[in-house]
Amino acid sequence: MTDTAPIQTNSQQVKSKKRVADFGEVFTGEREVNAMLGLLPDTIWHNITATFLEPACGNGNFLAEILSRKLNLVLKSAQIDLLQNPFYAKIPQ
Repeated sequence: MTDTAPIQTNSQQVKSKKRVADFGEVFTGEREVNAMLGLLPDTIWHNITATFLEPACGNGNFLAEILSRKLNLVLKSAQIDLLQNPFYAKIPQ
């Protein structure tokens, strides 16, 4: 195996042993991302305007999961609104 070949280890991805040695570069796996975000208080996930800082973006695992959770909140809110307001009128154009 060369130093540039990807190495798959327990849901973490290491691009190369050299990059780990030189830069400490190890990508966080999906399981770990969900576990860490799960440690945040529920109030964070009910606030659509909450802001997050992820200074070591890497491959964006944290940002993608945060966006997914925020999008789910918006979709759930929209569904609740539709259920609470079942009467609609078509507006002629």
